Amino acid sequence: MQNIREKLDIHGPLLIEKIGSIVNPLLLSFKNETNRLLVFYFHGLFESQKQRGLNHVDPQNNMLVSQFSEFIDYFLNNKYKFIVPEDLDKNLQNDIPYAMISFDDGYFNNMLAIEVLNKYSIPAVFFITTLNVMENKSFWWDIIYKYRAKQGINIEAIRSEQRSLKSFKHPIIEDYIVQNFGIEAFKPWSEIDRPFNERELGVISKNPYVSIGNHTHNHSILTNYNREEIKDELSESNNILLNLTGRLPISTAYPNGNFNSLVLEVTEEVGFRYAFTTERRQNRLPFESRNLLCLNRYMTKTNNIRKFGSYCRLGYEPDLLYEDIKEKIMSHIKRKTY
Repeated sequence: MQNIREKLDIHGPLLIEKIGSIVNPLLLSFKNETNRLLVFYFHGLFESQKQRGLNHVDPQNNMLVSQFSEFIDYFLNNKYKFIVPEDLDKNLQNDIPYAMISFDDGYFNNMLAIEVLNKYSIPAVFFITTLNVMENKSFWWDIIYKYRAKQGINIEAIRSEQRSLKSFKHPIIEDYIVQNFGIEAFKPWSEIDRPFNERELGVISKNPYVSIGNHTHNHSILTNYNREEIKDELSESNNILLNLTGRLPISTAYPNGNFNSLVLEVTEEVGFRYAFTTERRQNRLPFESRNLLCLNRYMTKTNNIRKFGSYCRLGYEPDLLYEDIKEKIMSHIKRKTY
């Protein structure tokens, strides 16, 4: 019985995705897509498959530049208007579906995205982890990925090692990196894995299609920290970003998407008007004020944008839809049983 359940959990979402490629376009032709905001998050972009194959960064569903252009084309062709957090202060129209592009962390390779934004004249928000910018340090998850991949370690073991560190505070993670890979491991390997530097961040912040947001100082998963530590992480990053860009961020994205009531409370106390999670749902308009500090975001994927985009436009992803269906079936079975 356990084996059957495991197989269903593996193949169920894949089956739903295949069915969706046929059914979703039909549903979308009848569905009203207004009163919604779809927020997507990226990490980095690659110029080519060859660059991806260098293994200088954890792939994290990172796209090729050509795929990023296809992503934008898809939503523009489906009448979505791209906005950034600053636009949420305005009265959004009820008859327009909205989309938002966000990039997390502050990779220099995001310059490739800015070239595309300029081409299409659409905006995006870049959530910056300021310590890496200030010290030109590789991100810790990339260090684990690239060194372990070079050692021939399989991806499942790499993911397990990365996950195991997410419950610790930043100093412990840094100590772990030094102990396992040496202090030199923080030095970037190339333009692919390095963060923006201070000058570059100042320059891109002046671009009319760029919004700069906060992603904490140390990329700290805030649910691991106490009140003062959370406040320090957000405030220190804000002070640096204000100094480098001349603007105080109005938005933040929680590292790893993790938040709780304390994180929400401190985020509001620091002065943010908007904050983003990694809950994979659409946002319904008009917003309720309590939801402005936990706005949902979809992680972008490298598969066919028509398949991926159609699910997001319907408010789902295949695995989430599968879980919803499974939960309803189990509830029905329990009711019948009792």
